[in-house]
Amino acid sequence: MGSEYPDVLGDLVDARKRFEVNGVHYVAALHPNTIAPGETTSLHTWLQSCWDVPVDVAISVHLPTTPASSFLTIQKRTDVPLEAGEVGQVMIPIACAAQTEPGVHKVSMLIGAKYQARGLYVRSQESKGLLGDTLLTFDTGMSLASSVGLGFTARTRPECTFRLQVEGQPKTTTSPDLTPTFVSHWTVTDLAIQGKARTHINDQRLQLLPRLSRQSLYRAFLDESQARYQDATLPLQIGEAIFLAKILTYTVEYFLKQPNGQDGILVPAYILAYRHDLPTDDPGFLIVRADYPRITRLAISLSFGMLRRQIGPEPWTMEEQLALADLVANRVERGGTLPAEFLYLPLVLGGLMVASEMQMPGENVAQSLGLLVTARDRRTTELADNPELNHLLDQLLQLARQRS
Repeated sequence: MGSEYPDVLGDLVDARKRFEVNGVHYVAALHPNTIAPGETTSLHTWLQSCWDVPVDVAISVHLPTTPASSFLTIQKRTDVPLEAGEVGQVMIPIACAAQTEPGVHKVSMLIGAKYQARGLYVRSQESKGLLGDTLLTFDTGMSLASSVGLGFTARTRPECTFRLQVEGQPKTTTSPDLTPTFVSHWTVTDLAIQGKARTHINDQRLQLLPRLSRQSLYRAFLDESQARYQDATLPLQIGEAIFLAKILTYTVEYFLKQPNGQDGILVPAYILAYRHDLPTDDPGFLIVRADYPRITRLAISLSFGMLRRQIGPEPWTMEEQLALADLVANRVERGGTLPAEFLYLPLVLGGLMVASEMQMPGENVAQSLGLLVTARDRRTTELADNPELNHLLDQLLQLARQRS
């Protein structure tokens, strides 16, 4: 193999255990996997070509044919042409008739891939990754697979079967649009941008890292967070801003202190710079401002991981954690309403857990904790419906006071 292409698939979906057919990696799932009679689900298939030549992928869907079921797609087979090395997502809607009986119904998929001219492999069939073990509870959607490598194995399997749960009262809906759609997430044109970012970082690493001091990151996150959450209709009180800046700064340091983790922070930030013609002379600006939503997502995953270590098995499902991360990252990037409980859980809680470790020069941690208590008291009404969060806040505030 010559130049290896990045593992983009691992950034789109949990793909540590993935499948492969004729040099194309894939992960597939029904979303949602529980519907009412009369509703529609979709078969999502994430595809990653490992060839340096175009590949034609064919996805055939086989629906239940029992008397108790009635399902429909617009076509049995969907053809997907992939460019060399392309990564994309196919969504095939599946309609469930209102007369379908509740229960578990099996949907199967057969996938094939062929190329007109044999090429060279540009992606491995397995990888150990470089990031290693972390406290992150999830690692998708954060450019870690493509920048550092998360590790994966690909097992040959041309057919998959899914369980679709049909339950609830039948729904009367208009005729759904069953047209399959394809979204391209990466093509070989993106490789040049990533290569340029890596080259710059490797050439300038010794100059870049000293400019990312704890104090400079903290101050920048403090200012940027106040602006971002103002746009999310959640103006930060000073106590909240302090502990939010602490966990964001801690998250960046968590990766930068690991030689193999540095690229997980630096490479995506510089890709943004080259893609959007941003200045590249200030790494702090790129990380704190240009890449703020992704750092927020990393901080959420890390905070949930620290909570798991602190309190044991977390009471939140992975789906809930991912949904929260999606919501918060979206709001701090695009604006919109963000409830206060999603600031406190888990970001402010994360800041509390690293409060003494992230003490800034001249800071009185006890005073900072007092400011957070004041802020929390002003949110009493907003946080009243989440007793579990309030219990954790009390518990972590007490621990932080003991350590300060």
